[in-house]
Amino acid sequence: MTTDAYFDMRNLASPMRKVSGCPVSGCSALLEKASSQWGAMPYCPVHRIRIHAKSFVYYDGPDKASKRNAALRNILFERDYFKEHILGNAAKAETHRICHETSEDALTWNVFSRLARGELLSKLLSTFTCRSLKNEPELYLWGLKVCLHDSSAPTLFPALKCARDVFEKGITKFLTEPDVMLYVPGRFLILIEAKFTSGNTIASATPDVTNEKPKSREGILKRYAPTLLPNDALLAQSSSVPFYSQLYRNLVFAIYMAKKLDVRWGLVNIVCKGQYHPRLEFQDPTKFIHELLPEKSREQFLFYSWERLYAEHVAKATKLKDLAEYMCNKTAYRTKALAAEIQTKDS
Repeated sequence: MTTDAYFDMRNLASPMRKVSGCPVSGCSALLEKASSQWGAMPYCPVHRIRIHAKSFVYYDGPDKASKRNAALRNILFERDYFKEHILGNAAKAETHRICHETSEDALTWNVFSRLARGELLSKLLSTFTCRSLKNEPELYLWGLKVCLHDSSAPTLFPALKCARDVFEKGITKFLTEPDVMLYVPGRFLILIEAKFTSGNTIASATPDVTNEKPKSREGILKRYAPTLLPNDALLAQSSSVPFYSQLYRNLVFAIYMAKKLDVRWGLVNIVCKGQYHPRLEFQDPTKFIHELLPEKSREQFLFYSWERLYAEHVAKATKLKDLAEYMCNKTAYRTKALAAEIQTKDS
């Protein structure tokens, strides 16, 4: 077994079989114990994975170097760049979760870095904007500029820093961090909120905490006030239930930054159909967003899916065979992650 072993549908045991030991097909290793924030958990010393009730985590050991190595096992594309510039970067929150089978950051990195290497982001952006584009957009992941042909450290998107200074002054941790931004100077700025096994965050009745992002509807509307945006860009209130707090913040940031850059804004919510759940946070948020926007700009929001991205931009691209295999075989909770329709089309 190599030190960077990665596991998916091609080497995990059948999901129909109840797994009481290591989920890797054919493994009969005697399990040990490994530390975690939840206490000691079962651990396979042969495949170096910590086994949770429904999923697994790459685990090479408790020391810092081992944790970094474990995280990198979930990164299949542009691993050297990720290791050098993203993993452990203070500007990127929660990189320690990259080692989880269900990490949406790992999925986001693998897909978008591979599209960038293949110079296919312009086609994806054309889908998002319904506009023809020839040149590749600038790619920002979690606010950091990802330039795969440049060995220098990635910089924070200047307009994002400005937006944070305006809307999040006094907040000391977990600042608004768009998962993906695609920027074409003079034309477009598209923010993407990517989800994998979780749904869109909903405002709660929890009292807001000083120096943290508000979680209540009232606190969110007060801090991320429409009055700080161009006139009529965003309606003052929304009676929609639920109130999708994370999407609202991204919408405010998209409008503010686009105005500052003098470009057209867009907001895309990418979800995984294969992980759908009837809970409210998994519902289509289009109605909520449309209630916030004047009719003229409603088309600038798009509810999208990883399955649709695969069907429209990966499946038929010969140069992306490796990405197609990754997406088709990606797992979540030890079963096929994306909806079965990924093999053919997105309904």
